[in-house]
Amino acid sequence: MKTAVCNIGVFISSVSLGNEIDKIASEQQDHFSISHKTFEDAIPIGKEMEQAGIEVIVSRRGTANLLRENLQVPVLSFPQSSLSVMNSIKLAADSLQDLPREEKKIFFPNAGAAVPGLELVEELLGIEFKQAVYFDSASLQQIIFNAAREGFKVIIGGASSMQHALKHGMGYQELETPIHDIVETIENAKSAALSNREEKATTQRYQSIMNLTSDGIISVDSQGKLTTINNKARAILGAEDREVIGKPVSTFIKNKAVLRALLGQASIHEKVEQIGDELFVYNQEPLHIEDQTVGVVSTFKEISTVMRAERTVRRSLTKGFTAGYMLEDLVYRSQQMHTIVSTCRELAKTDSTVLVTGETGTGKEVIAQAIHNVSGRKKMPFVSVHCGALPEQLLESELFGHEEGAFTGSKKGGKPGLFEMAHQGTILLDEVDSTSENVQLRLLRVLQEKEVMRIGGDRKIPVNVRVIAAAGKDLWSAVTAGFFRKDLFFRLNVLRINIPPLRERAEDIPVLLNHFIHYHAGKLGVKPMSLPEPYVRRLSGYSWPGNVRQLKHFAEQLSLNSTFHFSTSTLETLFKELSSIVDVDPEETLSRPAPPKPPRAPLRLSDPVSEAEAIRNALQEAEFSKSRAAELLGISRTTLWRKMKQIDSGDQS
Repeated sequence: MKTAVCNIGVFISSVSLGNEIDKIASEQQDHFSISHKTFEDAIPIGKEMEQAGIEVIVSRRGTANLLRENLQVPVLSFPQSSLSVMNSIKLAADSLQDLPREEKKIFFPNAGAAVPGLELVEELLGIEFKQAVYFDSASLQQIIFNAAREGFKVIIGGASSMQHALKHGMGYQELETPIHDIVETIENAKSAALSNREEKATTQRYQSIMNLTSDGIISVDSQGKLTTINNKARAILGAEDREVIGKPVSTFIKNKAVLRALLGQASIHEKVEQIGDELFVYNQEPLHIEDQTVGVVSTFKEISTVMRAERTVRRSLTKGFTAGYMLEDLVYRSQQMHTIVSTCRELAKTDSTVLVTGETGTGKEVIAQAIHNVSGRKKMPFVSVHCGALPEQLLESELFGHEEGAFTGSKKGGKPGLFEMAHQGTILLDEVDSTSENVQLRLLRVLQEKEVMRIGGDRKIPVNVRVIAAAGKDLWSAVTAGFFRKDLFFRLNVLRINIPPLRERAEDIPVLLNHFIHYHAGKLGVKPMSLPEPYVRRLSGYSWPGNVRQLKHFAEQLSLNSTFHFSTSTLETLFKELSSIVDVDPEETLSRPAPPKPPRAPLRLSDPVSEAEAIRNALQEAEFSKSRAAELLGISRTTLWRKMKQIDSGDQS
């Protein structure tokens, strides 16, 4: 394992100490920077060492005290043990052994504090001993001057003490530091350097993380002074080019509510506040050490950033919710469709609700997608939901979303609804006339309030959605029959497009047929077939009850058959199959509409078995459209929903 190399600065105040440090430096891989300056003279050298990358400094106690006050790096002092002091006093006393008892006076200056327990040396060594405390070179000079006047003969200390002693004609005894104390101090210095290095790395990691976030982050101590700040907060508070750590936070934040919160040190979550000229979402959490609050951490996020993040999240959630059809994709020749396309372009300029009506297969969703793609919302989601294909509870969950635990089988963590998914875009409510009364009521609230509440939720979520509703018949007839809420009808029926069935625009049939034949031939990789004109006329006279969707499927049949073996007899067979779908002569379809079917007798509530059978038959005949099935049975759609639930649960009471 590679040994870490440290950069150590040493201030040497005696010859013996310098010799020992030189010896240690020669035996280790660490980098030593050595200076003989002391006290105030050591401060500028210490700053130079700090700027040059010195990680820790070691010196005598007096110099160390001054360096700690002026440097950021750790400063350690060589120990001053009672044993080493006693040994130095003994050596000083030996140098005075030829003098009379009253002249054996030894002076010991100490940096910062006296060494306790030295009173006994006077009796043991037969001397007069005195300590005095100094804090800098000036105070050291003064106490040595006083000692000289008092007749002290020898001073114990370092290089500075020696200089002043010689100036006053006094003797000098170096305060020696044992080699094991020097080695131990250097090892402690290395540990401090490595610990400080790791602490700096950790601080830098946290600072980098803080600077990467889009939030402004600050921390304030219990006195309201700034202790931490990231780059974003500096920009928010206008403090990029000045030192702010340790300054009162009131210097930078003028919002009184925010200042009160910071100094009050309470928890705050997602509160909107103004700082400077901008609005921010503001959060705050107190910092606790044991039972004491020592400050707070606060975050500020710009409202515009929150909104951009919301749009990004919604786009990621709605990936795949796109509209593929354009108005240019519509194939037609009739004046009716030309008028509809022109109307779509005008309607797309607004955000008002659009109601699209038309028989099944006429292309209501194609029209809805085309409107979306020429509107100002074209870059946002297009969400389509087939209301008639889902049971009531599932439809509610899909449209409005649900919270976790809202019902059995609800998704863990909850689920956003399709209205949330369609935020800023368009939602198509296909077969809106098949929705239950409960769903209709919730739809009405969304249209009125522009908000949704998830199932099982307790908060309203704002949504900005353009609604396009589609119905397979005249929606007003569903209102008059009691199947559809009148107030919801008026909310949906703001702008209206009615797509005529294919039989009412026969001139579109040849161009659509040709378009679909080429489309399917391209998919199959075959040459498009060419239909004889008499057959085109016969097909143009057919009623096409499935409208454009049926025509597209018929073109696929033609294309597939042309890849095997095709003849006029094949075409005749396909045409007869097509004609059998309706119970009228296809040549007379345009001139003779199909007779209306008589309504069924109301269900007999006393006969559960026949009632269930009648409901199943009606649903099959209505192609599982609940609105049409209810009409066939002569009951309201709400009654049909209720009875279907009873059948599913086995409760016929």
